Amino acid sequence: MEMQSWAFMLFVVVSAALYWSVVPAKLRPHYLLAVSLGYYFSCSIVFGVFLLLYLYGIFVLGILIDTAQTKRGRKWWLIFGILVAIGILFLFKARTGLTQIVFMLLGMGEGKAAALLVEKFGIPLGISYFSFRAVHYLVEVYRGKNLRATPLEFFLYVAFFPTLVAGPIHRFFTIGKEKPEDSFGDQLRTAGGLRKPTADDISIGIWRILQGVVKKFVIADFFLKLAGPMMTKQGLAPTVGTLELWAAGYFWFFYLYADFSGYSDLAIGMARLFGIRVMENFRWPLLASNVRDFWRRWHISLTNWLMHYVYFPLGGSRKGEARTNINSLLTLIAIALWHKLALGMFFWGVYHGVGMIVFRYYMRAKNRLMPDRKPTWYGKVIGVVIVHTFFNISWPMFHHPMHIAVLYYFKMFPFIPKLFPLLRQLLGS
Repeated sequence: MEMQSWAFMLFVVVSAALYWSVVPAKLRPHYLLAVSLGYYFSCSIVFGVFLLLYLYGIFVLGILIDTAQTKRGRKWWLIFGILVAIGILFLFKARTGLTQIVFMLLGMGEGKAAALLVEKFGIPLGISYFSFRAVHYLVEVYRGKNLRATPLEFFLYVAFFPTLVAGPIHRFFTIGKEKPEDSFGDQLRTAGGLRKPTADDISIGIWRILQGVVKKFVIADFFLKLAGPMMTKQGLAPTVGTLELWAAGYFWFFYLYADFSGYSDLAIGMARLFGIRVMENFRWPLLASNVRDFWRRWHISLTNWLMHYVYFPLGGSRKGEARTNINSLLTLIAIALWHKLALGMFFWGVYHGVGMIVFRYYMRAKNRLMPDRKPTWYGKVIGVVIVHTFFNISWPMFHHPMHIAVLYYFKMFPFIPKLFPLLRQLLGS
């Protein structure tokens, strides 16, 4: 039952109507958990069983972290818990390549066929999202600033169906500068059970769902048709010119935003129908005038998560310039590999990490040379165009295997192939 199906929409409407009219306040968390697990099992019984086992395992690890008698014991249980959560995510993401390697090491020649079979088996819905929710929970329990969740609270937090498949990566505990009312745990722990949705909740929820539907099924589909050459090998056909390929890249950016933010709007709207607030995930990122501003606006729940659990633990900007640059680079690589474990995605992360570092030096030089210069509207427009072009250059690495991406770059920058004869002459001389 996919989110874009009529069956799913009917499922949401019926579930919400029963939630408003029939379910007692104290039973609302139980009802939402039953609905969420029912949805997941309807997608896959096998992965539904996997999700239950996964949640039980992570919850037990949270207990072991919280009840360990020594700080060292708490730390080791935390490390083990993170390795379990991220390790399972890694195994599923890298399942095809790992299968081929195992068969090769065993001297068996059927590795490629086995890898294709494993690939066909699929991956648990939303594993990238609920793995990061699990790590958030374990880390915050380790820090000891919050009460450990009950089994019901934890299972519902991770498996809450509006956000399970495509985010946002909401928090159980409030961290950073998030609004307290956006904490999932605080909302579950209100006196008397989950509050009944108000008229505002329902109207806002319906409005956000409508926004998501228009973005996902109208705007995104429109730009998907225009971005076709960038998304398939069709872009390498002789009939597709360089300018057409560049235009497709710009259209792909609009498609990606409309599609992904549309999913987030649907999730936020559906959650609001049940009276639950979920953090915002996008703040008009296509209007960002520099790369730093872009990452503050795009997939906010993921970038905030990585700031708190990767960038800051590595030292953030507190350990000197070199470490700051390395930390920025590693954080952007983590963003890339979270999407997909592939060589092209690794270089995509490196590209954006270097872009962030270059922007930091640019701003330092600009503030030193022109300290009193104020932003202008035309400067912001130029900045938006630069950001879009910067991302346009990276799309082949994001969407294609690296050997295909290289061919795209030869076509996007037709002068590159012409450099090779010149290089051979220089080397020969």
